[in-house]
Amino acid sequence: MLGSNFVPYTKTLNNASVIFGETVSVGKDDFGSFINERHTFIDKSMLIKEFIESSDSVSLILRPRRFGKSTNLSMLRRFFEISHSQEEIFISKKRKLFEKLKISTETKIMENHLAKYPVIHISLKDLTADNWDGMIINLRTLVADLYGEYRYIIDTLYPDEKNNYQRILAEDQTYPSLAFALKQLSKYLQRYHKKQCIVLIDEYDSPMECAYNKGYFKIANEFFKNMFSSLLKSNDTNVMKAMLVGVLQIAKSGFLSGLNNIQAYPLHSPLPIYTDKFGFTSDEVKLLLTMREELQIEDIQKWYDGYSAGGYVHLYNPWSIINMISKGTLCPYWTSTGSTKTVKNFLWRASSSFKKAVEELLKGEAIADIKIQNDLEYLYLDQYQDTTIWTLLYYGGYLTMNLEKKLIIPNLEVRTEWINWVTDMSFFKGGKTVISMLEHLLLGNLDSFKNEFECMVIDTLSFYDVGGSKSGKNAEYVYHAFCLGMFVVARDRGYNVDSNREAGTGRYDVRIVPKSGAISDAAVVIEFKVVDDMKNLQNIAQKALNQIEEKQYRATLQNEVRKVLEIGIAFKGKMSCVLGRSLRRNENNTWSESSQ
Repeated sequence: MLGSNFVPYTKTLNNASVIFGETVSVGKDDFGSFINERHTFIDKSMLIKEFIESSDSVSLILRPRRFGKSTNLSMLRRFFEISHSQEEIFISKKRKLFEKLKISTETKIMENHLAKYPVIHISLKDLTADNWDGMIINLRTLVADLYGEYRYIIDTLYPDEKNNYQRILAEDQTYPSLAFALKQLSKYLQRYHKKQCIVLIDEYDSPMECAYNKGYFKIANEFFKNMFSSLLKSNDTNVMKAMLVGVLQIAKSGFLSGLNNIQAYPLHSPLPIYTDKFGFTSDEVKLLLTMREELQIEDIQKWYDGYSAGGYVHLYNPWSIINMISKGTLCPYWTSTGSTKTVKNFLWRASSSFKKAVEELLKGEAIADIKIQNDLEYLYLDQYQDTTIWTLLYYGGYLTMNLEKKLIIPNLEVRTEWINWVTDMSFFKGGKTVISMLEHLLLGNLDSFKNEFECMVIDTLSFYDVGGSKSGKNAEYVYHAFCLGMFVVARDRGYNVDSNREAGTGRYDVRIVPKSGAISDAAVVIEFKVVDDMKNLQNIAQKALNQIEEKQYRATLQNEVRKVLEIGIAFKGKMSCVLGRSLRRNENNTWSESSQ
């Protein structure tokens, strides 16, 4: 930990700029916290310039989850929000907040737009409920909190307006006009400040996905259509510009009905705006890697690269990169951060042609002639089936487009999620699921684990090209993704799962360590190798098992871990060999092999 005398410093590479702070923060999305608490921050401040100079009244940014959307909206709010008291002190603090960022060199923008607008900033991320009554209760609370930020305007309102304002603050369940509350707030703020509002809406599509999955989409759609239309359509007197961010583009004929002033920016948009502002660019990742010199850029590209915006800007998922820098290990981070309920529901009903296309994807191939819908209508999702699944997968970040506009799986991290689906859901063939196999492993039933694992390899790797054109290093990545895709499910059962992390005198392939409440108290260390000759399969599995001992991979296990299962796995094409042993920690901190 660096001391209080630490001064953040900036490094640049081409157009990339990173402010290096005392720490790398995981899980924060408040811009002010990044700067004030001296966390490392990737400078995306030129988003402000692009937003101000764009001709769009309403910009809709569509990116996969954990792509930096919330942090960017927070930055926009901090830049634009106006003061209602002590204006000089307020603006001075604002300038200090942005003084090390690239936007500070844009003199006209700083003079004309910094702290000049009332801002309505609302996040719909957590607006979920099992039924519509529950959602509307949660929305009342959300709107009341938003109104609470602007109590200073209450005394300037007319009596009927003041009454409505106070009813919203009190979360009055009889208040009939909640759908128009944001429009009313924009009117009050514009009148008070004599400035049009900036509107920022985070995860605008989240309530609709919840409503669809819970069965109350129609009533939710009508409500939010009124809310957004009243705020953003024919309200130019009160609203200057707006930015909405989310994952899916919901059809204008439904949720965003009537918003003919909206411009959508999905990853495949050809428009040269916002392309490098959401997600980390290659140069930004290279700068961050100066904090982790033991990690190789080639490995990181395999794991987390693969997205592109506008067809030419390479992008990494920020959540994965920040976690990787923080923890120093290459393993799946992003795939365990969100719900896949809608996607999984459709995967169960996929056609045979869809499954055949997935087989090609899992072989590392790109697939052509797949229609991606420009927007989705939840009311009619069931009518389109395969097209719906491809669209959900693409916008969700599970697929991306290459330069030839073909769909591919972006990277190794996302591939682990695909493997999780394929194995856990018995997607292509019947048989044991990954859950059964994993529980045998965690409970120390090595023979049962061996049998189910080897069968699952035969079933699942039938859809991979792990010989011939994909042999060697590429085959290792396929097997790595395959194993992690299955074993990462242990995170849902009370275990930490990591990969390729330093321990002893080397780096283990996979390690599973129990937390409080896990189904067993044994850790698992796994090493796997690829074999050139089938005759050597068992010998190489033994070599993998021996490597765990020789390189002391169990050395970094905490003292409270008293048992460990060590597994060596050798692969050749669709065949595998599993060898294992169970060990128990002695009182003198040595280890002895045990029957279980």
